[in-house]
Amino acid sequence: MQRVVLAACAIIAAMTSFACAQEQFVGRWAAKPEICSVHGGDSAANSALVATDTSLWWFDGQCRIGKMYKAVAVYVQAHCDGKGDVSVTLDAKGNRMRVTWGHAKPADLQRCN
Repeated sequence: MQRVVLAACAIIAAMTSFACAQEQFVGRWAAKPEICSVHGGDSAANSALVATDTSLWWFDGQCRIGKMYKAVAVYVQAHCDGKGDVSVTLDAKGNRMRVTWGHAKPADLQRCN
């Protein structure tokens, strides 16, 4: 009986840790390390992307994440202040992420420390 209770507790603990896991795209990202501390900018090359579970902030403005689905990458419908909805693809692999913002050319970013 004690083993059954311990096994049940282990399963619940594992499920809880998965539920609390952070999305891989969450963090601060930039094209080059020297851009990591920049606030603002007018392009992917000179602006850091700040991503949370609920929002994206980049050179194009601040956006709230609406719909989101995951396949190989994370596909987001972002509701951006004053710009309407923008389709965003966040393809994070380790410390690198390829971002496609709307119809713009994909930007390759690296995680800021």
